[in-house]
Amino acid sequence: MSQPSMAEAAKIRDVVARHAYVFDNGLSSPDFFDVEKRMASEEFGLLIGRIARAHSVLEIGCFTGLNLLGLHKYRRCEKLVGVDFVAGAIHWLRNEARKLGADIVAHADEFPDYVDFVGGSDRIICFDVLEHQLNVGSFLQGVNNYLSDDRAQALFIVPKGREYYDCGHVAFFPDAECLRNVLDYVFEVEEIFELKTCRKLFASCRRRA
Repeated sequence: MSQPSMAEAAKIRDVVARHAYVFDNGLSSPDFFDVEKRMASEEFGLLIGRIARAHSVLEIGCFTGLNLLGLHKYRRCEKLVGVDFVAGAIHWLRNEARKLGADIVAHADEFPDYVDFVGGSDRIICFDVLEHQLNVGSFLQGVNNYLSDDRAQALFIVPKGREYYDCGHVAFFPDAECLRNVLDYVFEVEEIFELKTCRKLFASCRRRA
């Protein structure tokens, strides 16, 4: 993984403000509001095979919560929590959850400093989040602390290489082996592979025994 330069590190605060501005001014892609399209995607399919109805699920960086809304519609999961720093997106998610009668707890925050589950989460989703972290090790340890036990899983997706360089990314993963080496510092990596439909890497991890 490449270390961020001072210039890259300085972009983080601006990126947070830019994402909020784009959403608040109606400039977000329609895909960010299309639950059915999300449910048909390869990325959502990775969740269906790894999340059961009884699992408590926490998504960090959920944005408009399409994964959580999809899990409610497909799995009727009993406990769903989402966190994102864009307050407008969280407001939209809350409204959609209310319309569907979905029990989704949503927080506008950069990283949760509280625990919504007694004993932690059975599944933690971090899709397109890790590449935005200046301190990847600290972030991963935080994720690890939220896992309920050794059977719980953390699920990650990151862009491969610098495909999306202008999106405020400060950590880069050129291939699956690089991502594995980073995750290995904290987790036992169970699966890791490149997605078929886009240049992104997926990994599922558990706590070290």
